[in-house]
Amino acid sequence: MTHPRSHTPGRPVQPLAAAARLGREKILTPDNLEQDGGISPDRPVLVTLAAGKGTRFGDQPKCAQRVGGVPLARHTIDAFWSLGPSPVICVVGHRKDEVMAALGAENVYVASANPTGGTAFAAFEAFSVGELLDENPLLVIGMGDRIATASVLRELYRTHAGGGREADLTFLTAHYEPPRYRGKGRILRDPDGTVRKILEQKDIDAVEDPAEREALDDLREGNCPLYVVRARTLYRHLCDLTNDNAQGEYYLTDLVAILRAQGGELRTVTVTPGHSEYVLLCADVTRPADLAVLEQKLPPSKADVVAAARAIRSHRPAGQVGAIGAQLTELYREAAEGTLLFQADQPVAVGISGGRLRIAFMHPDMGRFLGPAWQMPIGAKDASGREQIVILAQPGADDQIHLYPLNPAFRETRNSVAAGAACMYPGPEVSDWYGYEAFGTRMAETLLASLGYVTDAELARLRDAGAAIPPSQRRVSANLRRPFSLVGNAIASLRTLRSGPAGARVQGALGAGAFRGLRLVTDGAIPQGGFSSSSAVTVATLNALNALYRLGLVPDDLVYLACQAEYGTGVRAGSLDQATEQKGRAGRGTLISSNPKDHYRVIGTSPVPADRIRVLFPFSVDRDTETWRWSAGMYGEGSSSARPTTSEIRKLTGKAAELAAILTRLPVRVDWFQEIEADLVGTGRLTPANGRRVGEFLRAIPLLISREDLRRCVLANQAWYVDQLMRAGRLGEEAARGKAEQAFASLFAEWREPVLHGVVGIPLRAMVAYLFGEVAKNFHLIHHPEEWIACVARSQRGDRCFDIDPALLPPREELLRRLPWEEGLTGPALMEAWLTNLGATPFDYNAGLDDASLSRPGPFEPHRWDGTNFFRGLALIDLIEAMLVRAFGCEAVAVRVNAAGQGDFFQVHVDTRQADVEAVKGFIRAAVYARFDLRPPQEFVEPHPGGGAVGVRLDRFDRLPDLIALLSALSPA
Repeated sequence: MTHPRSHTPGRPVQPLAAAARLGREKILTPDNLEQDGGISPDRPVLVTLAAGKGTRFGDQPKCAQRVGGVPLARHTIDAFWSLGPSPVICVVGHRKDEVMAALGAENVYVASANPTGGTAFAAFEAFSVGELLDENPLLVIGMGDRIATASVLRELYRTHAGGGREADLTFLTAHYEPPRYRGKGRILRDPDGTVRKILEQKDIDAVEDPAEREALDDLREGNCPLYVVRARTLYRHLCDLTNDNAQGEYYLTDLVAILRAQGGELRTVTVTPGHSEYVLLCADVTRPADLAVLEQKLPPSKADVVAAARAIRSHRPAGQVGAIGAQLTELYREAAEGTLLFQADQPVAVGISGGRLRIAFMHPDMGRFLGPAWQMPIGAKDASGREQIVILAQPGADDQIHLYPLNPAFRETRNSVAAGAACMYPGPEVSDWYGYEAFGTRMAETLLASLGYVTDAELARLRDAGAAIPPSQRRVSANLRRPFSLVGNAIASLRTLRSGPAGARVQGALGAGAFRGLRLVTDGAIPQGGFSSSSAVTVATLNALNALYRLGLVPDDLVYLACQAEYGTGVRAGSLDQATEQKGRAGRGTLISSNPKDHYRVIGTSPVPADRIRVLFPFSVDRDTETWRWSAGMYGEGSSSARPTTSEIRKLTGKAAELAAILTRLPVRVDWFQEIEADLVGTGRLTPANGRRVGEFLRAIPLLISREDLRRCVLANQAWYVDQLMRAGRLGEEAARGKAEQAFASLFAEWREPVLHGVVGIPLRAMVAYLFGEVAKNFHLIHHPEEWIACVARSQRGDRCFDIDPALLPPREELLRRLPWEEGLTGPALMEAWLTNLGATPFDYNAGLDDASLSRPGPFEPHRWDGTNFFRGLALIDLIEAMLVRAFGCEAVAVRVNAAGQGDFFQVHVDTRQADVEAVKGFIRAAVYARFDLRPPQEFVEPHPGGGAVGVRLDRFDRLPDLIALLSALSPA
């Protein structure tokens, strides 16, 4: 039989390669190509054709219509994705933004230039993704207006790959019952059953011979459009395919006849009316009523499980996914069998956040400076790791907040607090971060006191009574970042949302009278200190609550709330950490703004020379509890000491830029870094005009000033500040005055007059100059990565306590063993003996910052300043730096404090061309750990890339094993 075609007038007949244009610019989400290891030849890729409109659905995209609460095309995507991790490519056209939002952010979207060009046209446009031809994976091609199930996808795949060799094309057919075959492309077979071609209905209608047309019309086996074919095979044959047919479209079904003519092997999977999924697979969605028919035939939905697995897997290394699956297994066992007893039929949420690695820019994210940091999220390397926080959350009904960490180190003597405690409900007066700081700190202190920690007031009474003083581990002031404090601040921070739809949802779930309790089980062991373990708990909690109560908060909201929560835990910073943990990408060093006004935007991405530079993280001493012993007199043990505690120093330095901004009357709409960002991002150097401006700013800031004099100077600017708030915030005078009083009071809260190197007073200029110097030094590093070691070493000068000449140290061989003069000395006393013997001198933090130096003509080069300080350093780290430089040379290694400094882990940058990393580790073990009897909880941290934070919700707790099984199936053993 011959079947002449009647071509649609007005449409030129031409090969598809001439009609369609391919281009990388048509890929709308190119970053998603990196997911799940990218496209590879050994894993199938789903191509979903979702560009069409659907005339009976009005202007609404048919593929986005909901069936069982899930967009139509998403059913096939979820079914395919449950078989294994691989990118899903969706060709979109009509109302593409809505379609993308409905089908999921994880997919690779390609924009169609001709949504009515036909199925072959749309499939061809998928080759804008060049990796399809490069890697030649198997393609599974499905339609956005049909549902394919996981079982039929598996059967198609097995049929295509079986029989000793792979087929050229495998597709799905169905035996349709009358009159359902009407309108289907009919399957034409030879007498032996071999498929010959597929003939579309309009081409059947165009057959002139009535008998032949009737015979074709009576064929009951029709196309059920789902295809499996190799990418290069498809591309090769699509290039020459034409639109010479009754509709003037490019038919994907023409591929059958083309392959048959060239001797290709064609295979089919055929479903009949007795097949359990027959109705789902064969249903046409042409009108809204068809959606209801499909919904009746859907199997029990596990869409929430697949969606959760996809969200967790998105942009995350496979090893970290394996670790998260293992953590969820442990959390599920505890939640199901432990003391909390999660309810099987109640919803549960999972919140996940890793830590962050700050590659450079250690402290510039202070208020009113708001500089960037160059960092990336980190997580576990493989299933045995626990370097991310994972939280299970379920609503409670017993008016208690239960918090049970699997890690015993984070448990309390009592693992619950009252859900209705008044201290956890911020009032309307808490309207910004400054107001929240005092509220959150009081709340944290109250929660910790209820758990048996000793307040400062109790401590003072015990001292006055001559009673035994509890160790710092049991004091409120040293434990503001315990899990209950972090979780409490996350919940309270959410409660400050009161307006708009999001505020209504928050108050409806967490507000007074609505909130009846919460069960939380947590796991994870991010190293303490410079890896933001506390931020990770806060971010994971917020993500879990956002998912559990369906609050609908976007990442920028979550970052803002996490930063606010941090203010209640003793740290007036953190936006860079939370932004990286929430929005960062695995394996990328990203410059992120810390400015809330520009929503923590990405300033840029710069490569790290990882082939040459390795960063190790040795341990020094426990921050806060032990730092003062190893500071050689820089920090005091507690509030009774003349010297400031590390917590007080962090409070002071965190407020330094804000204090300076008021003294210099920097408009409240302007932040320091804004003034120099363009220069540093562009060239790494300040223009002469900006250099003069920075010099003028610094000269207007006192080199040394008492706390009381500084308070008077700040208060003298209160009327100016009120006027600024009225202008910038459009506030009335009374509201602006109240806000100013609150802000000014917070600037002087919780720190005393500092005594630094025996000098009384605040070295404010050195602190502010540090921020300018730090960003200048590190932008110089980004622009000149060949100077990596030198730039890192210069950056460390801003966190130095003592100057030590490495040339005065014994040679490397002697440093590896205990020297005779060290006998009888140990710990901090031994360190101080080394400092004395080496003639260590207090670091001159005002060097080069006097008025004359800042006024000199010539280039203004903050990256070359000798002075500045942020007082986050540690004498022990100064000595370790000198030892490493003496042992390996100043071109081979550089030391840098990490994050907040003052102990915990610190950075050692190693140029692998100059020194062996294992030799550096061995030296630290012998020359530092053994010498000073340091017993770190972990000798070295070597961070691994991790994905951004995520929160997911399951409709029932007893579906958690399904999620765990799916994550396990998608992860390496």
